Amino acid sequence: MKKPVIVCIDDEPDVLNSLKIELKKAIGDRCIIETAEGGADALELLADLQADEYEIALVLSDYIMPDIKGDELLRKIHESSPETLTIMLTGQADLEALSNAIKYAKLYRYIPKPWQNEDLKLTVVEAVHSYLQDQKLTDEIHKRQEVNEELKLVNEALSASESRLSQFLEALPVGVSVYHSDGSIAYFNQAARDLLGADTIPESTAEQLAATYQLYVANTDELYPPDNLPILRALKGESVKVDDVEIRQDGQRIAIEINTTPIFDASGNIVYAIAAFQDISDRKQAEKILADYHHTLEAQIDERTEQLQQAALAAEAANKAKSTFLANMSHELRTPLNSILGFAQIMEPSPDLTVENQENMRIIRRSGEHLLTLINEVLDLSKIEAGRMTLNPKNFDLYRLLDDLQDMFQLRVHNQELQLHFQRDADVPQYVRTDDIKLRQVLINILSNAIKFTQTGEIILRVIKLEGSGFMDLLDSPTACFDTTRSIRDFSRTSSDFAKVEWSDEAEDSTVPGFFLLFEIEDTGVGIAPEELGNIFKAFVQTASGQKIQKGTGLGLKISRQFVRLMGGEIVVESQLELGTTFKFEIPVSAVDAAELPDPQLNREVTGLEPNQPCYRILIVDDREDNRQLLVKMLSPLGFGVEQATNGQEAIEMWENWHPHLILMDVRMPVMDGYEATKQIKARIKQREQEGEMNMSHPDSPIPKIIALTASTIEGRQAFALLVGCDDFISKPFRKTDIFDTLTKHLGVKYLYSNSTDFISIGDRNNLSGSFANAALAYLPTLPAEWIDNMKQVIRSADFDLIVKTIDEIREPHPELAEILQGHLDNFDYQKILNLIAEAEESNNADQGGTN
Repeated sequence: MKKPVIVCIDDEPDVLNSLKIELKKAIGDRCIIETAEGGADALELLADLQADEYEIALVLSDYIMPDIKGDELLRKIHESSPETLTIMLTGQADLEALSNAIKYAKLYRYIPKPWQNEDLKLTVVEAVHSYLQDQKLTDEIHKRQEVNEELKLVNEALSASESRLSQFLEALPVGVSVYHSDGSIAYFNQAARDLLGADTIPESTAEQLAATYQLYVANTDELYPPDNLPILRALKGESVKVDDVEIRQDGQRIAIEINTTPIFDASGNIVYAIAAFQDISDRKQAEKILADYHHTLEAQIDERTEQLQQAALAAEAANKAKSTFLANMSHELRTPLNSILGFAQIMEPSPDLTVENQENMRIIRRSGEHLLTLINEVLDLSKIEAGRMTLNPKNFDLYRLLDDLQDMFQLRVHNQELQLHFQRDADVPQYVRTDDIKLRQVLINILSNAIKFTQTGEIILRVIKLEGSGFMDLLDSPTACFDTTRSIRDFSRTSSDFAKVEWSDEAEDSTVPGFFLLFEIEDTGVGIAPEELGNIFKAFVQTASGQKIQKGTGLGLKISRQFVRLMGGEIVVESQLELGTTFKFEIPVSAVDAAELPDPQLNREVTGLEPNQPCYRILIVDDREDNRQLLVKMLSPLGFGVEQATNGQEAIEMWENWHPHLILMDVRMPVMDGYEATKQIKARIKQREQEGEMNMSHPDSPIPKIIALTASTIEGRQAFALLVGCDDFISKPFRKTDIFDTLTKHLGVKYLYSNSTDFISIGDRNNLSGSFANAALAYLPTLPAEWIDNMKQVIRSADFDLIVKTIDEIREPHPELAEILQGHLDNFDYQKILNLIAEAEESNNADQGGTN
């Protein structure tokens, strides 16, 4: 806070200095002392002080000055600073001047010159003290005025608030009553008076309410107990809500709901209790109707539930019967198929067969694999319906998958005089991660249908990379069919952050999907009628066109849609009759580097066992002679010691006496099944180990590895086999490599291989990489130019049998090359055959040039 200022005014500097010294002695540091030589200088100084917000407590001025008289100067100072006290110093002032100063300048005192120092000091101290007291009093007055104004505003606001509150309470459609802490009534609003039938506020207390207003317990003739009245409970500190009160007036019963709450002061004492109550007669009536309806509905639900339970039991029994039937049928079909495919694999490389019989064996094997595919397709549908189908993503070459498909279908479209075009956007990555098996199956199913139902024109497969779902664009298409349990709009919305895919346990390290791939398969075929669009994705349902052709099971599109959904996508179709059909599906994928692709596996023909290995004893346990003979003929020629058992009991006896290294155990047999036999063998081994009778490293009595064999496809068989003690599990029908790899895994068996790639199955040939083809070309033999020209012509003719005969012409001199060409033919890889022929032709030309 700034100190007050004392201003001294005189036209003589010596007087000013003397005056300042004396005032300093009297006032000390309590005030700031300023001086001015003359009236004009004084007025300017005062203006500056006021601008800087200083309080000018006292002005001492000479009377006679050249520029202005003292009384006139003090008057001007008073006008600009009315609170400032003034003292005139002079020996020549007349009575009129003093009178003017007192009247117009708030003159505090007149001091004649020359002054007495003590008188000057005393006068100045008193003047300053008076000024400060006046200012303090003025401040107190101002503060009181401000407080009064604030109180006035608060009172006005409080009055307005009370008025509004009263209006609000009176306007409420519910009754509101307020009670003092002693139970007396403080307030009733209009709704409360109307509801209670009281024109004025009653004089009764809270204890008397039940009797005064005829408050009864609902649906009884008992007055509501006073101790239970909500308002009395609120006055005891409870917040209460009840709806079991009735008011009886003029023969009417009014059901009311009461809510009460205590009101506390700052010390926690109850000062009021407030009650809000309303007529709930309509609600009670509705509740009664609802309760009656609920009771009736419960009875109907119980009856319906019983019916549904019976239906569910029947459905469960039927589903169980279907699963059991499929499992049994699969087992019955796979068991002979195991022998067919197995013996075909054994016989196919035999040098004793003629070329014609070798081809017959290939036909048998291909037909068996086709039958296995049909069986698996039906089982896939069963798994899909049961929700047991899983996703198995892998890193793979998308370009190669598309090229293989194009090669596969090229002969069919050529025979039907159609055009097949594969179009791929430039930004579609070559190496991606998703379930390639399911993607391949979906594309095969849809392309097969497109070729089957197209008589003239073309089939186009387009692959487009999308950063987000593009199916929203199809919503306006009048020909689009969205046969799905969820709307395509919901799919697009949830797909915007990429689909959430349920990966299998083997794929926990999967890369998060980064974009969508859109596949479009467009044909110029017969099209689909609008009334049939809704049925094309149903199992075992075919369109009118499909029924005319009478090919297929009606499962392809059903399985395709489920596979696409499993991969996190959706499939739609748009079609116009006689104009063609377009299938579109999107799936989320992620791009990977070529280095992340698995190394290709090259299967070679096993010809024997490497030397210096133990004489491995293999026990084959199966109740079917053909199954046992299949394994015997696979293993015996290689040098394994092989024995046979027809059931689990015999297997235990053979194990006790012969001590095999490994047991191939069929799980489904009479007398004793494979599970029980495995449990008993493992239990005996454990017991003997605990008793110290069995040495795991002893070559004459090794602990056997038990491999379960089954043709059953029932879920959980593999897990159960491992649970009872089996070391591994092989499904029938199996390949030779499945058996050989299992022996290597569990016994460490090492094999001798032929250098030929003969007799690799179709499925294995699909996995051969380009690196192997290049290795084969490194030792391409010299082929007759006539044969090369002839092969080019027969390939262009697409005559399968003629191609086979042409390949057979070089089989004797070049068996390895013949088998490579035959493998490409089995896969309809005509382009790869042409590439090999072109390489051979270039090799011939190079040799001729070097000779010349």
